[in-house]
Amino acid sequence: MSKKVLNIDAITNELEGASSFFPTRQPMYPTTGEKPKEQNQQVFPQALGQPIDQPVSQSTNRSTSPSPTKLVDRPKAFYITERLDKQLDQAVRYFQEKHGIKKVDRSTIVNAILDNEANWTEESLNLLVSRVISQLTSRLMS
Repeated sequence: MSKKVLNIDAITNELEGASSFFPTRQPMYPTTGEKPKEQNQQVFPQALGQPIDQPVSQSTNRSTSPSPTKLVDRPKAFYITERLDKQLDQAVRYFQEKHGIKKVDRSTIVNAILDNEANWTEESLNLLVSRVISQLTSRLMS
């Protein structure tokens, strides 16, 4: 049985959005980069399981930004490497043993690490591109 040969260029193009299988999407906003002043519909309502033509109703007395402390209603799952799994366990033990924080858990540590605005700037995200492509490529090869 021969090994399958991967076309790394095709994989990289897929991961970077230059899909040969799916057409590219039009930008959400004009090329000026500015948001339209009024937007009466959700951008991706299908992802939320809502009809396309359902208007967004926002109260003016409510905050439209997510709360920095409120947790999502249900757990969100995602895949992590075995190495990261072990590091999270070690971090939990560290906080419990060295700092006496008995109620610390993996979720709390992940939130503390990720909840840093500097991680979410365009510049920071651009620095991750090669690592993201590398991880996705390694998943395809596994």
